Amino acid sequence: MQNDPSEETPSKSFLGLQRDDQFFLGLLFIAILILSVVYLARLSRWGTEPIEIKRQKQLPYQYQIDINQASWVEFAQLNQIGPTLGKKIVAHRDTHGPFRSIDDLLKVKGIGPQKLEENRIHLRLSTPAPE
Repeated sequence: MQNDPSEETPSKSFLGLQRDDQFFLGLLFIAILILSVVYLARLSRWGTEPIEIKRQKQLPYQYQIDINQASWVEFAQLNQIGPTLGKKIVAHRDTHGPFRSIDDLLKVKGIGPQKLEENRIHLRLSTPAPE
């Protein structure tokens, strides 16, 4: 048999696709790639001016707790006093009665003069103890 010019040679197929389908999928892939690059460029704010945020100075946090009414959670917020020592303070107050002065906190085991002075600005005695 001779090659008949009327017979076309079959085109190579890739993944079982015809040449026109391959061309369409190639164009679709390129379009998706271009749109992805544009989307990522917009996400990165490419081409925009950066914004400079000025922050205010950090203000000191002022708080005070009443040593005769505070819970152990409030005591635990003070410097160098954690939950354990806060519970000891409340237990001492419950067993020995209300504190008569801020210096009475020195009677609680675990509180020394240095811890008391460091936290003195946060302590107050608003309910006077009965005599």
